[in-house]
Amino acid sequence: MSIHAVIFDMDGLMLDTERLNLSCWRRTFLEAGLPFDEQLLLDSRGKHFVAEYERWQTILGPGVDFEQLHQKKLRYVEEYFSQYGVPAKLGLHALLDWLKQQGYKLALATSTAAQRADMELERVGVLDRFDVRVYGPMVAHYKPEPDIFLKACELLGEKPENCMVLEDSPNGVKAAAAAGVFTVMIPDLTGVTQDLAPLVQAQCRTLLDVIPLLECME
Repeated sequence: MSIHAVIFDMDGLMLDTERLNLSCWRRTFLEAGLPFDEQLLLDSRGKHFVAEYERWQTILGPGVDFEQLHQKKLRYVEEYFSQYGVPAKLGLHALLDWLKQQGYKLALATSTAAQRADMELERVGVLDRFDVRVYGPMVAHYKPEPDIFLKACELLGEKPENCMVLEDSPNGVKAAAAAGVFTVMIPDLTGVTQDLAPLVQAQCRTLLDVIPLLECME
């Protein structure tokens, strides 16, 4: 298999933000006097907020404004960023440097909207590393559908079989596998479960482990 391009997810993969998001959601729910279901939030990872809005509104009922809760949660996240910065995952800069040196094409594929994603990646100094960037609102269907990865392949000018996707979430892994790319999972909050195992071609512990993986495939 010849890999010409590497496609990156963002939250939980490049940025250590999934635990922060979970903590801020917990705070928001508890302050509003609402029951907090961690698993429901974990199941939403990789999906766009708009795609999940109706589901959450149904769960919480008509007396709760989920959009208002979402904005409050975002404020808590921003407060953290302002005080501590945006946390990058171990090996992010080293991996991006190595991939560029080796001539790989690079793409971002995140369900996050462009303005917020760009802001966070700019803060960690990697926004300009990507040849193409694809955001959730640019495609018709969100993860676990394959649209976002197929769009990244299209913009890169590469066939899916010549692209590697790095993902941390179950929805992202399912989307990557459906797109027909070489799927690598680097677990964050969720490991490789029994249902995900057939979809994953390789598992890495950190971003740094992607380098020897690609070296073995050359």
